[in-house]
Amino acid sequence: MKGFFQHTWGKLIAVALSLSLVAAAAALVLAGTWAPLRNVGETVSRPFLRLFSTVTETVRQGADNFQRVQRLQEEKAALEQQVAQLQDQARAGELAQAENARLRELLDLAQTGRDLTLTSAWVIARTPDNWQAEVTIDQGEDQGVRTGQCVVDSRGALVGQVAETGGTWAAVTLLTDPAFQLAGQGVSSGVLGTLEGDLTQLPQGQLAFASLTQADPVRVGEEVVTFAVGQTYPSGLAVGTVTALTEDPGGLTRSAILQPAADLDNLSQVFVVTAFQEVR
Repeated sequence: MKGFFQHTWGKLIAVALSLSLVAAAAALVLAGTWAPLRNVGETVSRPFLRLFSTVTETVRQGADNFQRVQRLQEEKAALEQQVAQLQDQARAGELAQAENARLRELLDLAQTGRDLTLTSAWVIARTPDNWQAEVTIDQGEDQGVRTGQCVVDSRGALVGQVAETGGTWAAVTLLTDPAFQLAGQGVSSGVLGTLEGDLTQLPQGQLAFASLTQADPVRVGEEVVTFAVGQTYPSGLAVGTVTALTEDPGGLTRSAILQPAADLDNLSQVFVVTAFQEVR
């Protein structure tokens, strides 16, 4: 574009200059001649001189405008680069804030007084279907991960239970999976029940606190935690909050619907409880 501009205006200047030189030469030749003839020469050359002056001024203005456009483009490119740098800094700041929040949660978990040995792991895969809820983590038997161990998030909320292990990986059944089952207890009522994944609740990301009698005083809003009946997993891990109560078929028992305490849809780093000390 710049080359085209210079080439075009160069031609115009050359033409105008040629015409002006011809006119000037004619005026000089006629300078010593008869006055009427000289006047004719001046009359003929004057438009060409004006044309040369006009073309020169136009070219100068065009060059100035072109330089201004170039400066504006350079300033725009510099501003775009600054904006990109600021956006990168903002993203880095957001990541740092998220990391600080996660570390604070881990510190709070360590200060709860619960004696848990945790192995950090990252989620590397998810089941792609709507019939089960399972994730794969990057820690396995080589890191002390065993089938049946519980998996929690950075706040200590239950995520699921290890279902299968390899040397450097493990499959974790999330607590909303229909195959999930542990013992649970209402925090305020003390009622014991069974934590079960339910296929009908899976799309909503919820699970059931089942095997409750009609007399069990479980209420909406009550928190439910794990209850250990052996040495596989600890008691007191946060499971979820009761959002509704439903009658089981036959009307003899009922179930509470729980909203998980852990954000199962956005799992990244989790922790396997590889060892624990029960405090009763």
